[in-house]
Amino acid sequence: MTSKLSLKDEKKRNLILEGNLWKILISLSIPLAIYEAFNYLYAFIDLWLVSGLDTNFVTSVIFIDEIRMAITAFGGSIASAGSVIVARDYAANKLKEASKNAGQVMISVLSVSLIVIGVMIVFAEPILRGFGANDYIIQSGLNYYIIQMATTGLVAFNAVFIGLEKAKGNTKIILFANLGVMIVKLILSYIWVMFLNGGLFELAISSMIAQGLLMMIGIYITMRKKNPISVSLNDFKPEFFLIKPILILAFPIFLGKFLFNMGKVFINGIALLYHNYVVAALGICSRIFGLFASVANVFHETEMTIISQNLGVNKPKRAIKTFYITILYALIVSTIGLIICYINLDWIIKLLGNFSDEQVEVIKTTYNFEQYSLVYSALISAMSGLFIGFKRTKVVFWINIIRVIILRLPVLFLMYTFIPERPYWHVGFVMFFSNTLTTIITIAMTIIFIRQENERIVLLKLQN
Repeated sequence: MTSKLSLKDEKKRNLILEGNLWKILISLSIPLAIYEAFNYLYAFIDLWLVSGLDTNFVTSVIFIDEIRMAITAFGGSIASAGSVIVARDYAANKLKEASKNAGQVMISVLSVSLIVIGVMIVFAEPILRGFGANDYIIQSGLNYYIIQMATTGLVAFNAVFIGLEKAKGNTKIILFANLGVMIVKLILSYIWVMFLNGGLFELAISSMIAQGLLMMIGIYITMRKKNPISVSLNDFKPEFFLIKPILILAFPIFLGKFLFNMGKVFINGIALLYHNYVVAALGICSRIFGLFASVANVFHETEMTIISQNLGVNKPKRAIKTFYITILYALIVSTIGLIICYINLDWIIKLLGNFSDEQVEVIKTTYNFEQYSLVYSALISAMSGLFIGFKRTKVVFWINIIRVIILRLPVLFLMYTFIPERPYWHVGFVMFFSNTLTTIITIAMTIIFIRQENERIVLLKLQN
């Protein structure tokens, strides 16, 4: 044990490398699940506040948030790639290398984010119109869009901080830091909207303040001396030979996520042509089952940490076993969520806002198709976590491309072009169609990969 690695940190690392996988997956995932539950509550309350201002505002928020999600792919992908590399160094007790890589991840994500944010803000209105936003969305949401774009830089840095803590298996600190920040966000949002007559702009400002607070916490934790992979100012000096493998690993993740979310933005543009409330309905559907979706997807975050650390000490069989347990947990949680949300659908819709009868009909019709994405997304996330942990990020890129760019966007465009009736339920059907086929294809890719990996393990044993 090195002087930088505390007894507590070494014990946690040994559990990841030697302990009961069923227990370690749960113990590391519970803090993240609690965090995601509060994160869902924060998004739920935000939507409730927005619908309380004007139910038509929901369309603007959902439309702009899809663009924001696409932009956060820049920071998120670098954070994911960096955490995989850092986790392997950490497991192998290469703490100096882990600290160096952590610093390079941070400088990379900040540099890329600043460039992207500048472009998105300078060309704000043309970008919104290019994605299909109508005059109402631009008039009601332009300032909201600008603040949200600026906030993505803070979100990018925070994704790195969270990724580094996950790489060590330190999920409790993620929970406590984010809980405090989310409470600040909720209080600010509620006061601004309910007492000071604030609107979308003020909601965006409260998010920016909260993310800025989390960034300060992240800087302190990342650079403090007691951190086993403490990042010093020297670690922020750009070193291309370290940045290059991070970017190579991150690029397929980024491109897949970016095109996936951009595809959703273009789909929203087409959906607006079907019915002016379909985009809002899609967003509301994700809020209805969002709690269970967030918790189910938590397992793949823990999965990547455990797989990366075990591969760092050459334990591929244990890494594959981690995937089997992960996908089972994800399937159980998402299936339970599917049933609970279906039973309580009417109550949840009423809780979200005072929607008109027409709006409720659009929401329910869309939900009949979209609800299954709860299970499909949980399964796809678990399988993606396996590929990322094994540094097969190109596979994740193709999963995202298949899901939206190949199976969703062209199909919806063709249906809109060649089916003259254009009922709005077509949008929900296309979501169901693409999610189903993507899940089947991803399962096939996963089976092939595991079979190849097991053959490689046997071959290596024979050679030794």
